[in-house]
Amino acid sequence: MLQIFRFARQNTSLLLFGFLLTFFSGFGQTFFISLFVPSIQQYFQISDGFFSGLYALSTVLSAATLSWVGKYIDMVRLPRFTIRVMLGLSLSLLFISQTYYLPVLVLAIFTMRLFGQGLMTHTSLTSMGKFFDADRGKAISLAALGHPAGEAVFPILFVTLIALVGWRMSMLIASLMVFMFIPVALFFLFKNRDFSRLRKLLPSISKDPEEIKKARPLQFLKSKAFWILAPNNFASASIGTAFIFFQLKLGLTRGWSEAFMASSFVAYALAGASSSIVGGLLTDRFSAKSIYPFTLVPFMVGLILFLIVSEAWVYPAFLASIGMTNGFSNPVKNAALAEIYGTKFLGSVRSLFITVMIFSTALGPVVFGTLLDANVSFQLLGLLSLAAMVLCTLNALRIYKL
Repeated sequence: MLQIFRFARQNTSLLLFGFLLTFFSGFGQTFFISLFVPSIQQYFQISDGFFSGLYALSTVLSAATLSWVGKYIDMVRLPRFTIRVMLGLSLSLLFISQTYYLPVLVLAIFTMRLFGQGLMTHTSLTSMGKFFDADRGKAISLAALGHPAGEAVFPILFVTLIALVGWRMSMLIASLMVFMFIPVALFFLFKNRDFSRLRKLLPSISKDPEEIKKARPLQFLKSKAFWILAPNNFASASIGTAFIFFQLKLGLTRGWSEAFMASSFVAYALAGASSSIVGGLLTDRFSAKSIYPFTLVPFMVGLILFLIVSEAWVYPAFLASIGMTNGFSNPVKNAALAEIYGTKFLGSVRSLFITVMIFSTALGPVVFGTLLDANVSFQLLGLLSLAAMVLCTLNALRIYKL
């Protein structure tokens, strides 16, 4: 742990830049948007199923767009790219606060998902991968701590705000928060004017047509590495999101209260934060490629507990296992992309993988919802999920042959 503190002290400003972006990416995450769902449904007079469909549509559209937009982090100077992403998120929050028609609601949620969950995280973790070489794992793990920090702060803050000033004003406040922190992010980025390091902010792709063609995210679909790495990424995001999306229905089947289910998210945030640091340390010591196949192991252990234990304590343990996989895989996955593909096209590669992640967060709840409507039990869903993750882990072992 001493090396983590030493590294953080030596690179405070750049790490704070990464942390700030992942922190505010929470404004486009499912947990944040879910706080506004009852108010939005009440205003537009729409059902749970209809809103879920709109949300899935918006998420899929943002995933499809991200693979195209995300590559520009390799072509545009990072300060300029950061301003555009943060301004885009701020405007999307302002947009949804002033939405009065359903088609516009779909567009507003689409922009929130694209700029928030997608591009804010993409900008943070890609820049950490480009800035750092030997300490890449530690850098990514510390920057990614913004995710659990947002999960811990925003629900309490905005549930209170919605009760006090309403959902539209609360969205407007979120918009102003992001806007006001744009100069703060740039300050952290340029602090101390260390231009020898800031050269890595320069666009890394030339104007050569062949170079541009190589940088297209869809080109990486043809690589063997993509089909080794992507399934783990897809499984953790789709299955984890699906269980969280239907957590209240799960609680009803086991007799757990809504208050208990909500309070259990503390375990999720703490596990995600601690495992992110552990993942960063292990990545720098052993390399990301060597430990990538084991990123789903904590989630699988939690699923086994969920399947064999019916007592209430298993739910926070189960959420902790999801948080551990998400936190651990953040530095490992992103460092593995840099190790395998290099940093020259890292933005394009990450945009493709984050597209897979966002698409899977839309698909997971749809699949679970369809199966639950067909009277498939959570027990069987857990077994199917466990089997899928075992297969993904076996597939990931092929990384040792790359």
